[in-house]
Amino acid sequence: MARRVGAAVALSDDAFDVRAGLRRVRRWTTAFAWVGAVVFAAQVAFTGPAPFGAAVALVVVVVTGGWVLRPGRDGWGVVSTETAAILAGALLLSAPQPVLGFLFGVTVRRVLLDGDYRFPARAVFPVLGYLVGVGVTVLSGRVHPGPEALAPVLMPLVGLVVESVALYETARAARLADAARDRADRAHRTAEAAVRASPVGLVLLDGGRPELFNDRAADLLGWDEPGAVPCPHGADLTACDRGCARPGPEPVELRLERPGATLALHPVAVRDGGRGGRVMVAVVDVTARRRWEDELRERSECDELTGLVNRRHFLDLADRALGEGRDVALLLIDLDHFKEVNDVEGHQAGDRRLVEAARRLRTVTGGPDVVARLGGDEFAVLTTSADDAAHRAGQVLAALAAPDAAGGDTGIRSSIGVAVAGRDGTGRTAEDLLRDADVAMYVAKREGGGRVRSFRRAMGEDVAARQRDRADLSAALGNDELVLHYQPIIDLASARTTHAEALVRWQRPGHGLLGPDRFIGLAEESGLIVPLGSHVLRTACEQAVRWQDRGLALGVAVNVSPGQLAGDRFPAEVHELLTATGLAPGRLTVEVTESVWADEDAMRVLREVRELGVRVALDDFGTGYSSLNYLRRYPFDLVKIDKSFTDGLGEDRRTEGVVRCIIDLAAALGARTVAEGVETAAQERWLRDAGCDYVQGYLFGKPDLLENWRPDLLAAANPVSPP
Repeated sequence: MARRVGAAVALSDDAFDVRAGLRRVRRWTTAFAWVGAVVFAAQVAFTGPAPFGAAVALVVVVVTGGWVLRPGRDGWGVVSTETAAILAGALLLSAPQPVLGFLFGVTVRRVLLDGDYRFPARAVFPVLGYLVGVGVTVLSGRVHPGPEALAPVLMPLVGLVVESVALYETARAARLADAARDRADRAHRTAEAAVRASPVGLVLLDGGRPELFNDRAADLLGWDEPGAVPCPHGADLTACDRGCARPGPEPVELRLERPGATLALHPVAVRDGGRGGRVMVAVVDVTARRRWEDELRERSECDELTGLVNRRHFLDLADRALGEGRDVALLLIDLDHFKEVNDVEGHQAGDRRLVEAARRLRTVTGGPDVVARLGGDEFAVLTTSADDAAHRAGQVLAALAAPDAAGGDTGIRSSIGVAVAGRDGTGRTAEDLLRDADVAMYVAKREGGGRVRSFRRAMGEDVAARQRDRADLSAALGNDELVLHYQPIIDLASARTTHAEALVRWQRPGHGLLGPDRFIGLAEESGLIVPLGSHVLRTACEQAVRWQDRGLALGVAVNVSPGQLAGDRFPAEVHELLTATGLAPGRLTVEVTESVWADEDAMRVLREVRELGVRVALDDFGTGYSSLNYLRRYPFDLVKIDKSFTDGLGEDRRTEGVVRCIIDLAAALGARTVAEGVETAAQERWLRDAGCDYVQGYLFGKPDLLENWRPDLLAAANPVSPP
């Protein structure tokens, strides 16, 4: 029958208490000692010679009085008195029996005393007193020294000694046993209290049935009535054929029916005197730990923003599927123009777009397909529909691009690369598959985006060439292969060359001089646009100082990318450059496009730059996010009219009206205008008559080294302050 720890019936004290038996023996021996004392006192008083007999009787009375007044505490004074009485009795009485009776009572009584008064130290002296008395009687001739006379005197003494020692050892053993039992009882009660209070459930199983268990085990296992301990594979852990009952380094984990409850079972074989078949099971509630571990695992496997599988876990799943020999395809999805969303609308808008893209990907995929966010604006889908991968990619493309039915979203444009394992030269590992899908996705993006491309071996060669271009461009920054050409900007009112726009070129070995259209896009893709922009800014400032040293009062205009305006570093960079080169802030103009208007952080950076005394120009005005509100809120020093408007001057009245409005608007806002792409004298005249401040274009010269400028333009660059 199973027994709950702490529910055992208390055992009777009379059945096991050794002290009770000792107390009974002590009462009998004490009674005998009193009887012996009374008989001895009476015998010596009435038969002993007067007045010695009466004196000895009085001593015996004193001894018994000490027993009454100090029971169980016979000091050396009592021992001495007893010894004297026994010695005197042995000398005075002719028969030894009364003396031996008193000696027996004294000795046996002392055997059962406790503490410092117990046998044998204090019991030796009365025996010695008796022997001395007997010896004196023998020497005095009162007792014949022969055996027949000494045997009745000494043999009872020998029996007394033997019996007293035996009784002493018996009492001592009983005391030790009693003390051991007390210690065992205390240990048992302590262990029982510890087991009952333990946060770990404990069950002792015998043949699969609980023999002993604590309250915690009953609570954890949900027992109303004790039964078998279950395991993950059945209702009886001890009968499990998968080894759950065998002790091991790891516990058996059991998930219960109640929501989320998890128990760890630690079985240990118990051998008691060779008896087998018993198992002690420690039951631990690991629900909180398992929930915490699951949460950590989910965090390590999932993307925090979207909740999708992350890159590492996605690659693990892909490798697992490939290792199982399954036909899988990988779709790599990159959101088109996502950087512009971040730059223009802010990172919160970018995050919302990522979350929406994740939602749509979950909706369009299903079944065994795995959707992941690899990082940034890259997503991936691992699908087992390898034969239909291109069609599935088309569904994903359409689902992302579909407008929101509520009208809150115009759709998400994307480029998708598809790689099918083991086909068209693709690799057989997850990394290989991802690399090949990335190549196909890059081709889709290079072709304009918003499309699906499946990997082909030839694509890898194109991408390898693109990677070489990236490596060469990175090396060009350190090899002085990036050079600046300058295009003059003319003041229409004075016909003077007041400043020059710095335009970067790449003198690439084996390819000649490359224009910005050949590598600026590559720099933006590879993240080199920021160091490239810093190189152009530094070189242009140093060149402007050299012009100044030659007597040419030319300012310099430099194009700045949105990436350079990200963060707070750009104003400090400009300040350090002006300080290091000695260039006057008014001779530096930074040009930005209208795309920065919607980025509050970028506009704040521009305001800090303008506070340094540097001029800010709005480039390509009218082609992007033109807004009168932006012009009012963020003052610019220069507004540059895009070439697309300049081309229509003298031919299209609507275009002329727009240009005239831009010139008048800029003047009203305190800014000056620069017309780009001026190629004819007629365009120059029209702009002068319309009140435009500056012009630049092929009419005055293409971007080139300063020494290749027309002489009249150099002559016009005399020392006057730029506007």
